[in-house]
Amino acid sequence: MHETLRPLIHKAQVLGLQIHVARAGLCLGDAAEAVSLDDGTIGVMARIRRPFLGVIPRQKNMVLGRLGPAASRILMPELTQGRPLRLRIVGLTPEHLAGPDGAEVHISAWGAPPPAGYIA
Repeated sequence: MHETLRPLIHKAQVLGLQIHVARAGLCLGDAAEAVSLDDGTIGVMARIRRPFLGVIPRQKNMVLGRLGPAASRILMPELTQGRPLRLRIVGLTPEHLAGPDGAEVHISAWGAPPPAGYIA
């Protein structure tokens, strides 16, 4: 059965970027995934372009960075309870266009409504 998703986060910045945004091959609307990291935060994973030896095209799933505390508080119950989540990239600012704060990646998150009778 197809579940209706509701917006959980309209736009959240990915902090501590571990990629070079301009070279990663990310586009607006690309799918991403929320993953629990060892330090208890939520990481954002996406498929990026990583050529082998600089020539042979190859794609790899990689953690882009982590979400801030407010976004983590919203998504942590969804992750721990195994409810479906849909993350999309909704904002990109590559290094050559970024100001002094550096490159930016923003995501949106959608999730299933809580089950009937659920009390937070």
